[in-house]
Amino acid sequence: MDSEFGSIMGDPYKVYFADDPDPGKAGQGLATCPLVPEILGREALDYWQMSPSEQAAMVLLLQNLKPSVAIEIGTKFGGSLQVLARFSEKVYSLDIDPEVERRLAGRYPNVEFVIGPSNETLPPLLKRLQTEGVNLGFILVDGDHTSKGVETDINNVLQFKPRHPLYVVMHDSFSPDCRRGLFRAQWERNPHVRVVEIDFVTGTVNPSPEFRGQLWGGLALAILLPEPRATRFEVSARAQMTYERSDRRSTLTILKSLLRRALGRV
Repeated sequence: MDSEFGSIMGDPYKVYFADDPDPGKAGQGLATCPLVPEILGREALDYWQMSPSEQAAMVLLLQNLKPSVAIEIGTKFGGSLQVLARFSEKVYSLDIDPEVERRLAGRYPNVEFVIGPSNETLPPLLKRLQTEGVNLGFILVDGDHTSKGVETDINNVLQFKPRHPLYVVMHDSFSPDCRRGLFRAQWERNPHVRVVEIDFVTGTVNPSPEFRGQLWGGLALAILLPEPRATRFEVSARAQMTYERSDRRSTLTILKSLLRRALGRV
């Protein structure tokens, strides 16, 4: 299996060992949560750029929430979409790449593709759903991974007033840029935000040769309720100390790698 679109995760016990020929996967260990294909009723999974623990968390949430309407910001290969479509009545897939709709067209009858930058497509979609009184129950934020992009997507989400509990999951919360965007978002300005946990699922220091030392992965979780909060609120990050230590080590590892490459060219 490679990382190109169309790759199928057919072996639920696939392990990426340190000597795997794929430099983007080598050393990452178990590729998928073994129970997920069975839960989804599929013999194999489309390539899913989430760790087994992230996959398990996504399935747990969606299997129990069964949202009437869900939104995915950033679809790419459709890994998360296969789960969203399985447990949601209606899904809006937002992506900047028009090839996403062409690649996945016809595979999920309950999915509507919305192509364009999320800062342009998300606000009118949320406004329409708000006007229609739709029970929006789940949003996955996994598009623009810049700090500003993450912050903008979240702030747009926070314009929505939920009629039903709304779960917002944000991928790559361990990435420094994404993490900054998560903390900078204006959570407290929306009185319906009940909880925000940056490290709902903790990310990792990537061991693969292509991304060695970089911080990626992790799921942040926010829950918005119809009734305004009447209790203390603050953004929590249960793995902040782990992140800070990992970030320092990651920076040193990357600097050493760059130095070795520079010396090798001399």
